[in-house]
Formats: sequence, C-alpha cells, structure tokens
Amino acid sequence: MNNINTNFWIPCNVKMPNGVENEIRCLVTCREWNIFDGKWSEKEVRILSYSTKRNEWNTKSDIKVEAWMPLPPPYQA
Repeated sequence: MNNINTNFWIPCNVKMPNGVENEIRCLVTCREWNIFDGKWSEKEVRILSYSTKRNEWNTKSDIKVEAWMPLPPPYQA
C-alpha cells in the first residue's frame, strides 16, 4: 500500500502553497507538540488547510509542518 511517490513532497523551507483560494487543503508531513512529554511527536501524515491570507497552516494545536503536497483529484469511476 506504500505506492505513493515521495518525489511530490515539497519542503516548507522551499515553497509554501499559493493560489487564488483563501484556503488550500494539502497533504502534509508534520509533528505535533506533546505537552505531557515536552517534545515533538513522531512524523505523521495529515490533511491540513493553508491560509493564503495569513500565510500559515490552520491548526488547533502546536503542529510543525515539514513538507506538503497538493491533494490528488477525487476518484472518478
């Protein structure tokens, strides 16, 4: 099931999402701050939106996004 091409990941220090939409949903590789352990969690993949007006990821917790890629188009049968 690991057939995703990792060449599509874009490091955040290279480029951030941009476009005409105010919110751009992306697949991201990120780490979340664990307040109980006082350290960053293991890397995980999530779907987050990026605010082009505020130039930041829309999250409800302390998340460090390391890389992102555009979401693929929906499946068409």
